[in-house]
Amino acid sequence: MTICEVCGQPIEAGARGRKPRFCGSNCRVKSHRGQGVPLELRRLARWIRHSKKVPITVTGRPASSTNPLTWSTYGDARRSVKGDGLGFVLNGDGIVCIDLDHCYDGVPTVEAQAVLDLFPDTYVEVSPSGTGLHIWGFASLSKGRRFMVNGLSVEVYPSGRYMTVTGKAVNRSSFAHLDLNQILP
Repeated sequence: MTICEVCGQPIEAGARGRKPRFCGSNCRVKSHRGQGVPLELRRLARWIRHSKKVPITVTGRPASSTNPLTWSTYGDARRSVKGDGLGFVLNGDGIVCIDLDHCYDGVPTVEAQAVLDLFPDTYVEVSPSGTGLHIWGFASLSKGRRFMVNGLSVEVYPSGRYMTVTGKAVNRSSFAHLDLNQILP
C-alpha cells in the first residue's frame, strides 16, 4: 500500500503505473514548504498525542508507550486537536532518539554542536520547549541510557518510551544509522 509522504494516509496507485507521493494538492504543496517529520516516522502507526508530556490518544484518553491499541497513524494524530502536540512511540525496532536538553537558543551550544557533528546525516529537530534537540535515526540499543557528555545532559531511548515530535527541523536529512559508540560512556 502506498501512503502519502506528508499526512501518512493511504493513497490509490497512480495512472499508467505512476507511483504517487501525495494524496492530493494540499499535501503536495506542504511537501514543498518543508514538511518536517521524516517519512520513516510518518509511515508507522505509532503516533499519540501528549498533554503536559503525558501520553494521550487522539481522542484524549490515556495512551501507553507499550500498548499499540492506544497508538494511531500520523495523519490521525496530526488532525487531532487533543493535548499539546504529537508524540512518537519507540518500540525497539531500531528507531532511536537522542534527547539533548537545555542546549539550544536558536543555535546549538558548543557541546550540543559537538554531538550533532557526530551524526551529520540524520534528522534533528527542536524539542517542544524550544531549548532542546532530538536526534532521530537507526541504531542497535537494548535499553535507554542517561549520561553526560562534556556537561551536556544526553538521553538515548530505543523502546518503551514515546518522544514528543515538533517537526521543527534543524537538519532535514533523512534517517541514518547512528554509531552510538561515539557518545555512549
